[in-house]
Amino acid sequence: MRINEIFYSIQGEGRYAGLPTIFIRTQGCNLQCPYCDTGYAQMPAFGKELGVETVLIEALSTSLCRYVCITGGEPLTQGQEVGDLVRHLKRFFYNISIETNGTMNPPIWSNLVDSWCVDIKCPSAVPKVDFNRQWLNSRPCDQLKFVVSDDADVSFASHIIGKVARDGPEILISPRIHNADDVLGERLWLVKVAEVCKDLNVRMSLQVHKVIWGNKKGV
Repeated sequence: MRINEIFYSIQGEGRYAGLPTIFIRTQGCNLQCPYCDTGYAQMPAFGKELGVETVLIEALSTSLCRYVCITGGEPLTQGQEVGDLVRHLKRFFYNISIETNGTMNPPIWSNLVDSWCVDIKCPSAVPKVDFNRQWLNSRPCDQLKFVVSDDADVSFASHIIGKVARDGPEILISPRIHNADDVLGERLWLVKVAEVCKDLNVRMSLQVHKVIWGNKKGV
């Protein structure tokens, strides 16, 4: 499978925010969002080719923590290999989360994953991309994330959130951080998104890793 990087850090967002986590970043994505903060993982020809067992050994040798996040890129462009990796990780009783852009079908092994974090793309990311509506019926342990850059994104997110069942996935709204080196300079937007989250009664997910380290690779 194509891998961009494997590293140990703090989970920066979502329901596991703050927890030490082993990250496995796959290479290649079916989208090219203009503000992607991991653009180096978009092109499938880059990265390195590793066998699933090699990925497993390298990941588990980085730390003794019990949380693994598979991210990208888009992991489901390598669905069969990622599924094999998930099965191996579950044999060792790891808590597994996978980040996906929501455009692809949930795989047949989806229930092996402890929490899917589905990044539903708002208009500022990819104006006309269609997400797979099966993700709206995900489990309560899963997450639907909306990265919002402006009022149009907020309106889009509010519309989609209205279609999610009460016993469905947890909803996250994440304000896009334009300048990771001056997060406080974006206070007005952060406050506005916080008020939106209060109105919608959903979780605000601030990218803590960017607050700590800025927009850097491997953190």
